[in-house]
Amino acid sequence: MNRRDEQRAATLAEIKAAARRLLISGGVAAIGLRAVAREVNLTAPALYRYFPSHEALLTELVADLYDELTTALVELGCEGEGDLGAQLYLLANGLRDWALAHPAEFALLFGTTVPSPDADDHNDTPGHQAAMRFGALFKELVAAIWHEKPFPYPADDQLGTVLTAQLTDEAAHFHGMPPGAIYLGLTYWTRLYGLICMEVFGQLHWVLPDAAAYFEAQLYEIGLAMGLDCPQPE
Repeated sequence: MNRRDEQRAATLAEIKAAARRLLISGGVAAIGLRAVAREVNLTAPALYRYFPSHEALLTELVADLYDELTTALVELGCEGEGDLGAQLYLLANGLRDWALAHPAEFALLFGTTVPSPDADDHNDTPGHQAAMRFGALFKELVAAIWHEKPFPYPADDQLGTVLTAQLTDEAAHFHGMPPGAIYLGLTYWTRLYGLICMEVFGQLHWVLPDAAAYFEAQLYEIGLAMGLDCPQPE
């Protein structure tokens, strides 16, 4: 990388850091291109040399945040060989901890639809690709749990033909798990994800001043349903 490329990379990083600061202080609506340009002492036209649109900046920021989250979870040890129950707990609690520590970033990743800036197919955007890398952690773990000790799952006729067909299409991403097992894996994921969302967005205060114990109880119940040896909630 020559000096010009280094300078461009440094400016790109500075712009995204400024966008993140604005996100934290004012939410997604605060990340305007003019506001970001002011943060980094650029004119708005000059900023367009780095990001051609607001959506392009957002999808790059989303990609960085997903990769940051994925790296944090991997560093906890939630993938690879070892006790699968422990890995599930690390993954779930790691996601919750990151979300509570970064509520604005979590809201951008999981509460905002960022349209594709350039590609005809949204799947080609950096944000989507980074989201898939994050999602692969859960898919790989669920598949590993299933193949080590298959858990009971509903039959295809209980799910209906439309849902069964969709889940069958995903089987390759879950290392050949049957539709009903994928269905349960998705159900458990949405339970945990939904709890985290409700806690981060302050939707559990009406009944739970501290949602940690409820989250642990739900995680324990899910672990038992998947046949894992899980620590009992305190």
